[in-house]
Amino acid sequence: MNTAPESSAAASERDSKAYKHNPPSLYVDQPYYDWLRDVSSDLGAQEVRPADGIDPALWHRIGALLSVEARLLDQRAYQPWLGLYLDECAYWIPSGMPAPDPRTSVTLEFHDRRRLLDRVERLETGFAYSQYPTSRTARQWSGLEVWQSPGTSDEWRARYSFTLAEFRNGFSRLLAGWNGFVLREVAGELRVAVKQINLIDSDWPQGNNSFFL
Repeated sequence: MNTAPESSAAASERDSKAYKHNPPSLYVDQPYYDWLRDVSSDLGAQEVRPADGIDPALWHRIGALLSVEARLLDQRAYQPWLGLYLDECAYWIPSGMPAPDPRTSVTLEFHDRRRLLDRVERLETGFAYSQYPTSRTARQWSGLEVWQSPGTSDEWRARYSFTLAEFRNGFSRLLAGWNGFVLREVAGELRVAVKQINLIDSDWPQGNNSFFL
């Protein structure tokens, strides 16, 4: 008996039901870690990249996206913030400089899409003990550098230095470091594929960094 071919949407729904946790983290495999290692090395490279290699309009778009990304975190607008990220993404806070391979070293944080969704849901309950009372934050960043990802036409890498002021429960403190990003254009929109947060004191004991950096 002939049957109609299964649609891609139906196949995706069928496959998703096969996993206990959704969305599944199947994209985080060995080739993905190899790629992240190469990305990390490129983001932290000690070299001067030509400033004229990126179209000014693209530079402006990337700068605007990263400004919005920082502002949404300060506003604790987690759902719009997640909307800036690709379905297959990584949020990574290494525990050293230069960033060690997350397969062989402890990380301060390493989240795929599913873990980000878990954290957002927990923070949005209002009952996350480590964020009661909630941190108030204000971010400043500068020194944006942008360059094309090797061998691509729709992906770019970027980095900037930042300071992050936090006030919580009557106390203030300051965090600092630099952020590295991989940005990809999908259907005419720039989205974040990787955010790597490099704290200047990443190899020392940390305070209550239970908010998104």
